Amino acid sequence: MYYLLDGNNILKSTPEFLQLANMNFVKAQYELASHTARVLCGKNAGNFMTVFFDGTGLNYNFQSPPNTKVIFGKEKGADSFIIEEIKRAHNLRMEGKYYNEVIVVTDDREIRECAKIFGAINWRTKEFAERLFPKAKKKADLRSKTIEKDINPAHQKKITEELEKYYRGKL
Repeated sequence: MYYLLDGNNILKSTPEFLQLANMNFVKAQYELASHTARVLCGKNAGNFMTVFFDGTGLNYNFQSPPNTKVIFGKEKGADSFIIEEIKRAHNLRMEGKYYNEVIVVTDDREIRECAKIFGAINWRTKEFAERLFPKAKKKADLRSKTIEKDINPAHQKKITEELEKYYRGKL
């Protein structure tokens, strides 16, 4: 699989990366690339990922993780580069020279439409974040917990009387 990530779009909508980087945006860019590479590319050497960011990347001094490329859209926006890469990946895939599936991660409508036209799979940033940072679902084990409620003594007496009436007729 080939993943194309709209980096700034993901960082704006996924606070986990900024938290990992202690609110440093440049470090958050690195955390996005490295954490995502471990999850998406680390287990499967056949996967590849490109992360696109707006700006020059002058302060980005990190080496890209394996099977990962980080691209900064210096003179034009990252969106243009992503759209070009979607088209290039589609052409190579049609020739049988590239990955079977291309997955585009963005909330940008124009990029999502382009991905759809060229047969790529769209993931919204929220879906992407849920895959990267799964929330541990707690299952309530009601058998191990006893639930006790405090009932007003006046209500206790009334409940007891009602239960006695009910069960006297049954016994």
